[in-house]
Amino acid sequence: MRTLYIHADSMEFESKKRTPVAEDIQDNMHAGKMDEVLVVFVTVEKDDEDKITQISAEAVADIAATVKSVGAERVMIYPYAHLSSSLASPKKCLEILKLMEDMIKKNGTEVSRAPFGWYKSFNIKCKGHPLSELSRDFKGAEAKQASKGEETFFILAQDGKEIQINDFKKGSPCMMEMIAKEALGKDNEPLKGEPEYLRLCKKFGIQWESMSDVGHMCMTPHGALMFDLVSDYSTQIVNDVDVPVYMVKGTNMFSLDEPAVREHADLFGDRLYSIDTGKRSFILRYAACHQQFAMMRNWNISYRQLPFGAFEVADSYRLEQSGETMLCFRTRRLNMPDLHVVCKDEDEARDNFKVLDARIFDEVEALGREYDMLVNFSSKKAYDENKHLILELCKKHDRPALIHFYPEGINYYWTVNIEYHIMDQMNRAREIGTVQIDIGNAKRFGITYADENAEKKYPVILHTAVIGTIERYLYTLLDTAVGIEKKGVPGYLPVWINPEQVRLMPVSGVHLKKAAEMAKELESKGIRVSVDDTDATVGKKVRRSKQDWCSYAAVIGDKEAESGELSVYVRSENVDKVMTIDELGMCVRKEIGNKPFRRLYMPSMLAKRVDL
Repeated sequence: MRTLYIHADSMEFESKKRTPVAEDIQDNMHAGKMDEVLVVFVTVEKDDEDKITQISAEAVADIAATVKSVGAERVMIYPYAHLSSSLASPKKCLEILKLMEDMIKKNGTEVSRAPFGWYKSFNIKCKGHPLSELSRDFKGAEAKQASKGEETFFILAQDGKEIQINDFKKGSPCMMEMIAKEALGKDNEPLKGEPEYLRLCKKFGIQWESMSDVGHMCMTPHGALMFDLVSDYSTQIVNDVDVPVYMVKGTNMFSLDEPAVREHADLFGDRLYSIDTGKRSFILRYAACHQQFAMMRNWNISYRQLPFGAFEVADSYRLEQSGETMLCFRTRRLNMPDLHVVCKDEDEARDNFKVLDARIFDEVEALGREYDMLVNFSSKKAYDENKHLILELCKKHDRPALIHFYPEGINYYWTVNIEYHIMDQMNRAREIGTVQIDIGNAKRFGITYADENAEKKYPVILHTAVIGTIERYLYTLLDTAVGIEKKGVPGYLPVWINPEQVRLMPVSGVHLKKAAEMAKELESKGIRVSVDDTDATVGKKVRRSKQDWCSYAAVIGDKEAESGELSVYVRSENVDKVMTIDELGMCVRKEIGNKPFRRLYMPSMLAKRVDL
């Protein structure tokens, strides 16, 4: 149902001519006038026919709230077939209009209804204040149901056995930590001292912004460069997935006046960031869902075009408790590389689910880490229908899964959701990647496709963040580097994301020209190079290059300038290797591979840099 509200000084109408579907009316209904009135122009749509009570109740509740907010004294319902091209049958339209009239009357509000199916003239005098013209789109959301029973946890083993939590003793440290926290509700012991990864956040300029709300980060050039490279990489990943992907951009703020937005927002409760302008209420998006779904409902989609994806690195907002915020991991503003894969049915969704799961595992294993799975099901029925899918993944990855049923009796919009956890250096299980099967939002937002018989169908939608949020991927990188340090060797980052890939250090000003020429040659190959042109001693320059975590570093003196051979410190191996500038370029490019590249976000000459 679509409506247009006009708060008016007066509204007057007169019926002129009946149409073939006009209702029979008494003489006194052919004309009407109301003052200080909220006029509700109503278009009843085809999808409303099977939820007459829900759609009427939802609309009447909103009308009552609007009457109160604008100070209207009465309501006029005006049938109006011009707000949608998908109209309900005349019989159903009239049934809903009459039901709305009765409901408003029972609420104690004076109401009248213009006749249905008649050509009418009308004269309206709109008040013209900020809330005097409002539009609505009602979907007829079912009333929230009370849950039945409690949450359930157990282990699904690779052989298909279902093992009770208390009987499972030999899981990985990450799995046992997930069981303790999620299934047994045991709180972690408080951390002693500052987490080590925070030292690396400081090194790369990743920090909290004290002048903002709690949980908002800022980044100096190195951190900003790393962030943007991860964002580029997340985009590269989705373009490698075997479905066509539509790249979109959207807003981060959505009106709670939209029923689909309001209903979806209700799922996240007190974790929503909200903004009240005094005139309207908005929520800041939790992920890219609102924007992508708002777009898709206007797309003309055929079964021939399915499956396809929609993607955006979406700035998203979650009102985490201030005492639980954690730099790079739990923030109030986060950036979600949010991919939605639109599938024709659940079978196609499961096929693509497996593809995404494989890529999620590939990405964390490329960092030398491994995942354990917490698999959430919206109900026992959802588990029974999808157990074969999860068992297949358990066998493929050769690891069990922690299974979690939500309480029965609530109509969730999703059926299966996997949270992929790593065990970090603080011995905490941390969720990074995720994938989910969504069976409800297509209907909620009005997203349809035409099947082989040209009939409208609601697709199934997969939600995934293959590498997690941009911030959590950075967290994984820094946590991995801390783990490397614990082995007694220098920590390092993958070369593609290290802000300074090569540092050249001229012995003196005499060697600066040669160092600059070498730097230019490396830069032409798509390599980030800095030159320490300061007056520091060679020893201090070498120490500084190591403190700055440069992937490769070489001193340029008389010998190197003449021979062309450099003694290059390779951080990832903690050794010095002799190579020419061409060999150094090939070595670095080989490590970068097909990963994204961006230039330095600060001057390449150290003497030009301000002290950050």
